[in-house]
Amino acid sequence: MFNWINALKLDWQNKESVQQKISDKRISPFLFNEGSLTYYIQQHCKGEFNLELVSESWQAAMSDEIALLSLSDNEKTFIRKVRLKCDNQALVYARTVIPEKTFSGKNKKLSCLGTNPLADILFKDENTYRADMCYAKITVDCGLYKEATKDLDIISELWGRQSLFYTEQQPLLITEIFLPSILECNKN
Repeated sequence: MFNWINALKLDWQNKESVQQKISDKRISPFLFNEGSLTYYIQQHCKGEFNLELVSESWQAAMSDEIALLSLSDNEKTFIRKVRLKCDNQALVYARTVIPEKTFSGKNKKLSCLGTNPLADILFKDENTYRADMCYAKITVDCGLYKEATKDLDIISELWGRQSLFYTEQQPLLITEIFLPSILECNKN
């Protein structure tokens, strides 16, 4: 199997390596949650959950994503960018990359989610599974950082995670960047 953790330019690592590097442990339950992050946020945040659709369109994937998904350089991908919010405060930026070959059969609905969470499909489908997860500190000089913090007043390093899913035996990649406001998200 392709070792996708080593294929990326960011220093993506396994859970055990990253756990020791996290200084603010309030992020750990969110970062390491293995179920639906959307559902977890809905259960643990005090306000009203909503999903902001930043963009969704057919476009070229980043070089890291091309390598991870074993795509050809000119292969089309559907890229969906959203922010998970609580009381309109952005908590997580998510970027989903779906190769064209993944859009077959019931997967065609992946291109018309709008403001509906992708988790509503991924975690309710018995033919969909997460192959692996990895984690990284997202530094301010990274393009993904700039994308995640666009129009937000954020200057600190962030944590992120990537999940490679297979649905109907076809891949899709989800990268989630945790914004500082996630640290205040707790219903205790």
